[in-house]
Amino acid sequence: MTLHPSTLLLCSVLAMAMATALMTLFAASQRTYRGYAHWTAAQALATVGMGLHLLREAHPGVLPLANLLVLQWPVLLLAGLRRFYQRGEVPVPAAFDWALFVGGYLLWLTTWVADADGLWRIAAFSFASAALLLYTTTLLRRLDGYAASAGLKTLAVALGVSCAMHAWRAVQALIGSRSPEVAQFLLLSGAVIAVMLSFVMLYLALLLTCERTQQDLVESQRRLRELANIDMLTQVPNRRHFHELAARLLASPSAAGTSLLMFDVDHFKGINDRFGHQAGDDALRDVAASLRCCLRQGDVAGRLGGDEFVVMLADTPAGDALSVAARIVGPLAARREVPLGLSFGVVQVQPGESVDSALHRADQALYEAKRQGRSCAVVATGGDTHPVFADSMPLGLMPL
Repeated sequence: MTLHPSTLLLCSVLAMAMATALMTLFAASQRTYRGYAHWTAAQALATVGMGLHLLREAHPGVLPLANLLVLQWPVLLLAGLRRFYQRGEVPVPAAFDWALFVGGYLLWLTTWVADADGLWRIAAFSFASAALLLYTTTLLRRLDGYAASAGLKTLAVALGVSCAMHAWRAVQALIGSRSPEVAQFLLLSGAVIAVMLSFVMLYLALLLTCERTQQDLVESQRRLRELANIDMLTQVPNRRHFHELAARLLASPSAAGTSLLMFDVDHFKGINDRFGHQAGDDALRDVAASLRCCLRQGDVAGRLGGDEFVVMLADTPAGDALSVAARIVGPLAARREVPLGLSFGVVQVQPGESVDSALHRADQALYEAKRQGRSCAVVATGGDTHPVFADSMPLGLMPL
């Protein structure tokens, strides 16, 4: 059975309208992102343009508007991608997209105004479409998300195939048999390309939206883990997460020779009382920043609560841990707002010792540092019940 060309064109318009309706329905019922509206608009305008082609026999004057609406599809697609991937490195400004579109449309319009042969008009339109599709494909491959996106790769293939088909149409219109049957065949092949791109756009829009939703979910899970594990004020692990990281460190082969430092801010309550809680928060942030600067890969730090911090140093004897304490307090002595004094308790973690036991011994050493007048570091040896405070090093800070 042979279908009339008008019937085939009508089927193409209905198929494109169905793809547009599905995209619109999806946008109305699901969360979408920047750029999705441009893709839907590109589909709708191309559908209207193909619908106007149904009227070109009875009303030839609609042809310029019809081709304008069909030709815009790659440009609005690219405009949507620019917004969807707003951090993408696209080296060409968006104005060039539209300049290329206007140039391609004027090329076809010139043939129409000159009342050129139908095949010449098909060749001009196909050449403009191929140029726009090739340009869009080239920029598409420059997007940051291209390498990891199945949707963008599928779109690039579809655009490449469509570009090749339009180039073939242009060549056939220029050098092929110049008969009405060939012209009709080339016109219908353009409708097939439009339908194919419509369904590719539908697939792309849904797939890219799902990919972005998945990325947002992964990012939300990462943020939730961060909120659960990191102290938001100081940006170091909180008490619970420190215990997890420290236990993991002690269970690793690098646990031998691990030292633990526990320290707090001298007279921290006085800072809050005299200068306000904002000054106290600023002091804690500065302490944490200085602490982070002294950490190596594999070291573990944390905020136990209030003004109390702890750091576990892998493969570090207690003597070297005192040097780390001095480096932590170094930048804090020059604070303009409020000079800070820090008191440290230092212990060497014993083989097989638990995190809680090491923390308890470090707390005893910290208490001894306070008894000795603060702004110093005290090393504790021995067990929980009979600690021996071996070394004490003044840190030279100015107590409040």
